[in-house]
This record gives sequence, structure tokens and C-alpha cells, in this order.
Amino acid sequence: AVVSTQSTGTVIVSSIRPASPAYKTELLNVGNQLLEINGRSLVGLSYEAIISYIRSLLPSTKIEMQVVPGSPVLVIELIRPDLKYPLGFSVKDGHITTLVRGSIGERAGVRVGHRIIAINGESTVTLDHDSIAGILLSETGKLLLKTMPSQIFNLMLGLEEPEYL
Repeated sequence: AVVSTQSTGTVIVSSIRPASPAYKTELLNVGNQLLEINGRSLVGLSYEAIISYIRSLLPSTKIEMQVVPGSPVLVIELIRPDLKYPLGFSVKDGHITTLVRGSIGERAGVRVGHRIIAINGESTVTLDHDSIAGILLSETGKLLLKTMPSQIFNLMLGLEEPEYL
């Protein structure tokens, strides 16, 4: 499995190698948050510390994980009554880079480090920055976003190479 750390200190499964023990158990899924492995908490550890710890366990025949199930895709409903109300987040090339505390975006569940993959049911995967920003700046009423962690998005599109453990 491949894990990535979020800016919040959480560890998310971002890819699982087919035919690997993790794949064969059918218990670990992309989007799951790992809380602990073999009784050791992973919360707040750096990426390097987590990788080092996992590698120190290999080739162990038994690894126990405590996970929180999760889907890599979030569906977020934003309500913007008028253009005079900013959504409260910044986007660069479809990736959410900043979030204003107390904003429409924060209250709806927008997350920094996610990639917007659809707006109002229309894919944004092939849209450029100006097109995505244009939609976000011009829409009022209900705005339905689908997002996923940027690293998972990049792995799925082959923009990053997974490092399997």
C-alpha cells in the first residue's frame, strides 16, 4: 500500500498494489485513514517516520492496522446566495490551496490539499485554471463540488509514481 500524510498529520491510503497482501485481504481501501499499526499510533508522525516504521516491520507475516474507513471522493454542497459573498478558498490548477476560517467553503467541508474533480456534475479534470476559477467566481445558489486528495488524484492520472511498501 502507498500512504500519504496530509497537512493535518493524518495518514491516508492513496494506492494499493494489486495481488499484494493488503489487496488480498479486501479490508484496506484507498481513502482509509491509518490510525495505528501493530499498536503504534501514526497520528502526527512525519511521512519519513511512518515509512521507516512500516519498512522496519517488513517482511513480517502479520501486521495489524486500525483504520477509519473513508472514500477518497468528497461531495461538498456550497450555498452562495449572492456573488458579494466569497466562497473563502483559493484554487491553483484545480487544487485547493487555502481556506478562510468561517467561510462558506470551510463551513461546507472544503479541504486544503484536495483537487476539485467536478462542479455541479461536470468534470473539471481537463479544465485549465482559468476555467475552474471562472466557474467558481460566477456561480450563485447551490454549488456541488466533488473533490479528492491531490496525491490520490495525481496517482490516478499517473502524474506521480507510487512507492509501494
